[in-house]
Amino acid sequence: MKSDVEPGVGILGVGSFLPGAALANSHVSRNLDVEPGWIEDRTGIVARHRAAEGEGTSELATRASAEAIAQAGTRPDMVVLATVTPDRPVPATACAVQERLGLHGVPAVDVNAACSGFVYAVVTAWGAMTTGVCRSPLVVGADVFTRHVDPADRRTAPLFGDGAGAVVLGRVPPGFGILAAELWADGSQQDIAHVPPPEADARWFHMDGGQVRDVVLNTGPKLLETVLSSAGARADELDRVIVHQANPKLVQTLARSAGLDERVVPLYGAHTGNTASASLPVSLALAHRDRPMVRGSLVALVAVGAGMTAGAMVVRWY
Repeated sequence: MKSDVEPGVGILGVGSFLPGAALANSHVSRNLDVEPGWIEDRTGIVARHRAAEGEGTSELATRASAEAIAQAGTRPDMVVLATVTPDRPVPATACAVQERLGLHGVPAVDVNAACSGFVYAVVTAWGAMTTGVCRSPLVVGADVFTRHVDPADRRTAPLFGDGAGAVVLGRVPPGFGILAAELWADGSQQDIAHVPPPEADARWFHMDGGQVRDVVLNTGPKLLETVLSSAGARADELDRVIVHQANPKLVQTLARSAGLDERVVPLYGAHTGNTASASLPVSLALAHRDRPMVRGSLVALVAVGAGMTAGAMVVRWY
């Protein structure tokens, strides 16, 4: 999907929220019968955040959204929330976020594409803008995924954290904003990373790490190459590449496979863990906080998630 809409659609504000204090590997390793260093050696993760009891996805999403809205200086007229951990099955958690923010009457919808969900949500909002449904949508990625992870499973427990990130989209001059986006899915691989249905005996998230890794490394670099081609850009022109923080080791491997300069690929997952739908917007907000993007900066985002799904986009910062 290439942007041919005049004017462009860009990011006006970003925000993030990580709940509670950081939990070090020494805390997580207690249930795993491993040393804290075992986790860092294999994943690169040293800490993550966990939502408090009673603290739901909508609360995290609202905190991140408030920061993005303040930075954008505009009132959103749509809410699109990417999440796999809704407050409840019905209604959409986006409606709870809308109510918490006082955005009464604006459209609100959830999107579920796991760790790729934020790109899917941005494309959904982008499409709504092009059809005139809204002019300045709020797009959020938020999850409290640690509640779906067996704390005694060393394959998954060390990896995940909770969090939320958000952006506000709006009109920008031609040549700026979203230049291109690409989406992908392969439902034949849906079982390699999944939470069982409620009626199943098992309740925890299951992941075949080896198969997921293969999909990430086979799909991520190709999708990034495709979206760069659609945007008329090259990898060596990128000022920042925000990769889904599955774990820092895998992010580094993907960066090398894609021929990226690792200096432009932040590794925030070392201190956030895998925050699922929140991973991309949290990392984008932290990257902008630590070294602000300037007008004209070329930024790519890429994620592969359960489903299996994937999404990538290229943005010329305004």
